[in-house]
Amino acid sequence: MEYREIYGLWLKSPHITDRDREILQCMTVEEVHEAFYKAAEFGTGGMRGIMGPGTNRLNRYTIRLAAKGFAEILPEKARVVVAYDTRNGSRTFAEETAKVLAACGKKVYLFDRPSPVPLLSFAVKQLKADGGVVITASHNTKEYNGFKAYDETGCQLLPDRTAAVAAAMEKIVDPTAIETVDMDDAIIDLGLVVPIGDEIISQFQEAIAGCGTAESINPENLKVVYTSLHGSGRDYVMDALAKAGFTSVKLVPGQAEYDGSFPTVKKPNPEDSAALEMAADMADDADIIIGTDPDCDRVGVGVVDRDAITGEKKITYLTGNQTGVLLIDYLSSQNELSGKARRLITTIVTSEMGPLIARDRGMDIKYVLTGFKYIGGIMNEMEAEGKLDDFFMGYEESYGYLTGTHARDKDGVSSALAICRMAAYHKTEGRSLTEVLAELYSRYGYWKDSQESLVYEGSSGEETMAEIMETFRETKESLFEGASAETVSYVDYMKGGTGLPRADVLKYRFEDGSWVAVRPSGTEPKIKIYYCIKGEDETAACSRQEAVADCIHRLTGAY
Repeated sequence: MEYREIYGLWLKSPHITDRDREILQCMTVEEVHEAFYKAAEFGTGGMRGIMGPGTNRLNRYTIRLAAKGFAEILPEKARVVVAYDTRNGSRTFAEETAKVLAACGKKVYLFDRPSPVPLLSFAVKQLKADGGVVITASHNTKEYNGFKAYDETGCQLLPDRTAAVAAAMEKIVDPTAIETVDMDDAIIDLGLVVPIGDEIISQFQEAIAGCGTAESINPENLKVVYTSLHGSGRDYVMDALAKAGFTSVKLVPGQAEYDGSFPTVKKPNPEDSAALEMAADMADDADIIIGTDPDCDRVGVGVVDRDAITGEKKITYLTGNQTGVLLIDYLSSQNELSGKARRLITTIVTSEMGPLIARDRGMDIKYVLTGFKYIGGIMNEMEAEGKLDDFFMGYEESYGYLTGTHARDKDGVSSALAICRMAAYHKTEGRSLTEVLAELYSRYGYWKDSQESLVYEGSSGEETMAEIMETFRETKESLFEGASAETVSYVDYMKGGTGLPRADVLKYRFEDGSWVAVRPSGTEPKIKIYYCIKGEDETAACSRQEAVADCIHRLTGAY
């Protein structure tokens, strides 16, 4: 059906609220096209998009559609855990999800407060549920929200189940007419919606208490500044650190309130050092800054050093790869872990330096496609084989880590705890994290790891992204002629033969282990470029990375 016809049906639908109808009537021709030219896709882990009326937007009707599609793939009397973050509309969307699932005869455990993604993952396993949903758009700007679905293990849905949900959604003719139940009836009369909170949260905090070990540290001596960026991590991270003995933790007050408009940042993303500026302003006597995103699955780190003579503060913001490298080094050095055959799970776009250190410590490395669901999937395979005790750590370059087996998704709460324990350990030894990193570079070579994103919004953006990816495929390894004297090998993961599922990812490998990877994001309108470039030192690596990036920019026109 043509998008203007669908728009007309929404306008006439008796199920649309008066407010939504008013917004629809005030749309421009261009706004109608962008809101209705396609249906919001249920893809990587679920559905994410800009909020507003329309089939290509996140609203109560598209959320109900996703919930109905998810219900169709669950057992008849399934039990589902539903959580939500602090974004505008998240609580409402969580309730809409619960009302649809209850109407389908599913029992819903609905969190009574904003909760992190890892808590949802943990709760699914702990409550022996058949699936889970968390309403979040992770680190996206305030205009976005999303529906992220989980299987019975607490792992984000893998592609086969995602496809099944999408197929079920396509069969629903009118998303505005999906049956729901009254929330009060569902809770009081039907007993199909059960509020949860304190008990499962306490169990989660007990489960993560050992993450990062606790040997040879003085937690009370580490001075920490923490920001939750207006997100759901606030109480969970502060409680975890307090229980572990970290008594000198400052919470950034201006970013502590739950606020889905994220008024103090352009983007609530701890990968961006700009989001940590308010924390930096409070870090005059701190050792470390940590920040988590709204759904608290990512954690960013700033290391506070001081000039030996002037005492002037200098903050180094670690990349996701650098934090991963430091955690691998620290955790593998602890007495209870050293000498054991363990498995590190990481992604094909994460730095080579971490696996290099892990191999040096006798570990097995497992590479997966981008997305923590694949790390969780390998953990499930290990558990089925009775080998989950061999799990060492899972991590990806986008600031996501898991150092325990309590969840099947990245965990900003336990990672914040592990990072603080690591920093406290090294402070006891007289070193900052930047000094430890410098030692690792001197031992394993300098690796320049970075990422850039080329943004292409709207329907025209999708076409542009497809054209650019096709140009990359046509150019292949000749892309880097003149930028490197080394032989470059080229892998197209869409063609298969890699030992991994087919995926829209291209990777270029240089002889010394350096590489570049290109892929369209599964959740945002952008093409991501990943650089992992080795050099004799930082200057050499940066210079080489610039030359390689110039080749990318010439092809994409991204100057």
